[in-house]
Amino acid sequence: MQFVNAFSHLPALLLLYWKQVVNTLFKLINGNKNLFIYFLFSLIISFFTTFSLSTFASEPQVKKPDILKVALGSEPASGFDPILGWGKYGNPLFQSTLLKRDKELNFVGDLATKWRLTNNKLTWIVTLRNDVQFSDGTPLTAEDVAFTYNQILQQSSTHDLSALKMAEPLTPYSVAFHLTQCDITFLDRFSSIGIVPKHVYQQQDNSFRYGSSPVGSGPYVLTKWVKNQYVSMKLNPYYYGKTPHFSQLIAVFGSEESRFIQLKTHQLDLSVVPQRYANQTLKGYKLWSVPTLDNRGIVWPMHYNKNAEMTYITADPAIREVFDYLIDKQLIVDKLLDGYATPAYSIADNMPWGLDTQDITSKKVNLSHANALLTQAGWSDSNNNGTLDKQGHEASFSLLYKAGDSVREQLALAISSMAAKVGININVKGLEWNDIALQMTTTPVLMGFGSHSASEVTYVYHSRYAHTDFYNSGGYRNPQVDSAIDKALKAPSWDASLPFWQQAQQQIQQDRPWTWLVNIQHLYMAKNCLDLGKPITEPHDHGWPLTANIEEWRWTCQ
Repeated sequence: MQFVNAFSHLPALLLLYWKQVVNTLFKLINGNKNLFIYFLFSLIISFFTTFSLSTFASEPQVKKPDILKVALGSEPASGFDPILGWGKYGNPLFQSTLLKRDKELNFVGDLATKWRLTNNKLTWIVTLRNDVQFSDGTPLTAEDVAFTYNQILQQSSTHDLSALKMAEPLTPYSVAFHLTQCDITFLDRFSSIGIVPKHVYQQQDNSFRYGSSPVGSGPYVLTKWVKNQYVSMKLNPYYYGKTPHFSQLIAVFGSEESRFIQLKTHQLDLSVVPQRYANQTLKGYKLWSVPTLDNRGIVWPMHYNKNAEMTYITADPAIREVFDYLIDKQLIVDKLLDGYATPAYSIADNMPWGLDTQDITSKKVNLSHANALLTQAGWSDSNNNGTLDKQGHEASFSLLYKAGDSVREQLALAISSMAAKVGININVKGLEWNDIALQMTTTPVLMGFGSHSASEVTYVYHSRYAHTDFYNSGGYRNPQVDSAIDKALKAPSWDASLPFWQQAQQQIQQDRPWTWLVNIQHLYMAKNCLDLGKPITEPHDHGWPLTANIEEWRWTCQ
């Protein structure tokens, strides 16, 4: 037939396929030529439309996109409100902070031009730039800065301002922060709290929440937020800093799997990726590995609670010590994390308030020594069921981790497997954070921390934070550690505080309230044409902190 001959230029296999389609169609419509032409034309249009769309989705983009599409991690549950914690572990993006960190993690001014400590180290005086406007065109003044900090004091926030008595505007562009006690780490708050406009924030009611439609002085303005899907943003025309190269961004939310599918189909220009995808080559993309202070470890309930059987096991120092000889950290790094991590030994390895890993002699896996420690502590398999027991308590407990986090899941399963070799039974459970919060004071949890600030040592190890939110969830208490931390906080200078941080770390190492596992690198997959500049060393949060140098991002292809 002449209709079939029209396709003779197509490849042989496709020709055979179309011959079958055409012949079948001709029979189905009983030789009606007009109807046949109509259906055949519809099929051709459908085929080539599908072919062109699939080809478009599978080809890398070269031309600079009008909108940069990114996946930068989780959606903030409380919205984009710095007072409720948005931007604490990184760049708030829609707002500005008083200070920021440079590549060496030293402080440099952002909104602030000067900062000094006075009044016997109980008052910080901060001088502000006088040329900053919010995205609604109103000036940012000392009133807004003082309001932001005082509002945190009044609300339930993830920011700890317990050392702050009040913030007071002195002039339109200078602010005083009056402390209740000396705190050498208070300066760190100036780089983690985004400033909100007082006149907007005070308008909140049941119909308007600031976190859903933030007004700030950062480089971008949020234009739309479709919850559980994406946020879109555009450049802030009033931004005082260097203008980023991309006029619009869309940040999508989703699971690890959905993000990777979008990468494979070239729907994203940039995405966070877990270590399990690190060695998968995607055409048109480059893997970026960013150094971090982000660690993973097990926090142990430290005290026996008769109403919680598992705490009998975790409260035993021998149980916690034996994990030093059970866990092959280097094996975990090499095999589970494909080398994109390092073994961890403290909350902040190689930082002044952590441990210097060069001074640490890594313990070798030694099952014989592990068994000897357990035997000496009175643990044995008295009923021959494969699990150790002591005074009627079996060495069996749950290990919780955040569901949907493949790195934590892999770590939890690896630890369970290693512990089983000496008769310790660990049941791993992936839960959401709100469910973990209900159990974490009596159940071990695989958690992560990592900050640019030494204050995290205080939160995680000081007794006054025992069972406070996710800080010190194991209830660790040691008067010697408390004393060392308090002396560090009250030291006359940062350098004078360093010996006390180290003193605290030495005692913590002996008590083992945590078993630290790995420091992970943050991985990102970006289009070959997208240059991310030189990202700074990132804190715990994986994704949003990458935007700290967003003014350096550029499209290198024409």
